[in-house]
Amino acid sequence: MKRNYDLSKLFRKAWALYRKSMKKAAITFSAALKLAWAWLKVQAANAEKVEAAAAAAGFGDIICRTWYGWKTVGREVMHTEQAVFQVEVADPTTKKGSRIESYFTYEQTFAPIAA
Repeated sequence: MKRNYDLSKLFRKAWALYRKSMKKAAITFSAALKLAWAWLKVQAANAEKVEAAAAAAGFGDIICRTWYGWKTVGREVMHTEQAVFQVEVADPTTKKGSRIESYFTYEQTFAPIAA
């Protein structure tokens, strides 16, 4: 079965990993590309895990995003708020191979005031 992968996304991730590694222990671009390829393959499975966890927590039809996800759309999560649900997702770029993501709803965020 042939899958259609977004090669632009793949190479952007590979270059980001390569540049990030230059600040720490340098890796080759080939190693960064392998990590990016593994990262791209697990994205579909991670999306299914998040959807299942949201449905199980009762937030299947409500928009929930991570802290960074809300930050990219110009909103901030209130510091006193607790995540509505958490999911352990695969991440081949970490030593452990997975990480825990916390999700917040729109009501738990605010629009920062421009200075």
